[in-house]
Amino acid sequence: MLSAYKYRIYPNNEQKIAFSKHFGCARHVYNWGLTLKQEHYEATGKNLSKRALQDLMVLSKKEEFPWLKEVNSQSLLASLEHLDKAYQNFFKGRARPPQKKKKYQGLQSFQCPQHVEIDKAAGLIHLPKIKAIKIRLHRDFSGVIKTVTIKKTPTENYYVCVLVETDETMPLATSIKPEETLGIDLGITHVLIDSDGHKVANPRHLKKGLQRLASVQKKLSRQKKGSSNRSKQKRLYARVHEKLKNQRHDFIHQQTAKLAVKNHATSFVLEDLNIMGMIKNGKLSRAIQDVAWGSFVSALEYKCERQGKNVIKIHRFSPSSKLCHQCGYRIDSLPLSIREWDCPSCFCIHDRDVNAAKNIRAMGLADTLGLSDCVKGSSAAKLVSASAVAKGADVLSA
Repeated sequence: MLSAYKYRIYPNNEQKIAFSKHFGCARHVYNWGLTLKQEHYEATGKNLSKRALQDLMVLSKKEEFPWLKEVNSQSLLASLEHLDKAYQNFFKGRARPPQKKKKYQGLQSFQCPQHVEIDKAAGLIHLPKIKAIKIRLHRDFSGVIKTVTIKKTPTENYYVCVLVETDETMPLATSIKPEETLGIDLGITHVLIDSDGHKVANPRHLKKGLQRLASVQKKLSRQKKGSSNRSKQKRLYARVHEKLKNQRHDFIHQQTAKLAVKNHATSFVLEDLNIMGMIKNGKLSRAIQDVAWGSFVSALEYKCERQGKNVIKIHRFSPSSKLCHQCGYRIDSLPLSIREWDCPSCFCIHDRDVNAAKNIRAMGLADTLGLSDCVKGSSAAKLVSASAVAKGADVLSA
């Protein structure tokens, strides 16, 4: 099993200069490799392989860029590895085409794949060509260190991410049982609503911090470009953003830990939301990005995987809100402004979100138990019809 641990490090001035060289050289090699790949493709119509790039980089260190010898060579090779992965993700449709990295884009990083040692007793980490860096080991880890990534935030804080391989094995997923399955509907007013009727309110971190953010940004715009005061104000502006990000991540990890570790349910059913498409809504884009549905789902998935629990996804176009979970009646129109509606068939009064969570649960169970009218895909469940929901409800009642 691979596990990642993130620690704060405190380099001295000499070590910060060495880090800056590594950041700059890693960025240079990435941009250099990207340019060569683009030129080679325009000339030949073929992709330049990673091996060919590595050989060209070795030659460039001897002739064109001798200052690359001042940094760890493994870090430079890791940059080319990241470039190759970026192109693979682009060719497979998972990401946009790779873009050149900028010096002042914010987060800077480089990777050390080998020869890293951590002295836990002394609280020091030793990297190739950079030794004895103070590290705050707030929690222990065991296993073989695979890779170490050094990061510098816009607030000029330094962190190290340690990827460790342990002898532990990933537990097998438990069987899906209706009595231990929970449907979850993600929202904005409430971050999540489960099929048992529980709701978790949205803390709205960004909305609460907008006034502070606007004040700092307004002062930053008045500072003279290139001045030391502008640099200080820019770091203050970055600290406000970093605090909002940390609050959001802390909330997400607390809620997903409650579900994956402390909840009785062993299976969770969610909708496969088109978040990128929903962000294009000008009225809701800020709220959707603040609630961070994508981060929530990702955190829940990997935590459930480590606990041996299941995460089931139903199709994004499933009529979860418009369908009565009691009788299967489907209402024609249901605007977002309507939070409750009455079923004209069974006369049941529905809370929009709770009803959606119950339908999501029934649809997920109907699909996984083989009662769906279609075949489940490899990445997400296909569209489940109203008849499948009724079948799922019958299974639950039985």
